[in-house]
Amino acid sequence: MFRSDTSSVALLFRVLSNEVRLRLVESLAEGEKNVSDLCSVLGQEQTRVSHELRCLLVCGLVEYRREGRQMIYSLNRDTVLPILKAADKHAAQFCDRIESCEIVSEMRRVRLHELPV
Repeated sequence: MFRSDTSSVALLFRVLSNEVRLRLVESLAEGEKNVSDLCSVLGQEQTRVSHELRCLLVCGLVEYRREGRQMIYSLNRDTVLPILKAADKHAAQFCDRIESCEIVSEMRRVRLHELPV
């Protein structure tokens, strides 16, 4: 079924499971932005946005071009948009079942306890 090994696909979903990275991808789906724009949209510090953008760049989800001294980021639309559309469609159809999944609930509970106070 998969052309690549399943561990690579699992890693891709792990990259997209980070809420800040997913919000960056969603924002870039609307169009190109620089880091300042992305910080404003997400309400996050520049260091956090830059860190998460680096991950997205390395993984091939995001591209950039230089415009003077600024880096302008864009979404790798050819591969990422179909994934997002499929995930959105699935989540909309099965949101109640996803929310009631005990495994997902446990993962959410563990992550909330890991957050710094």
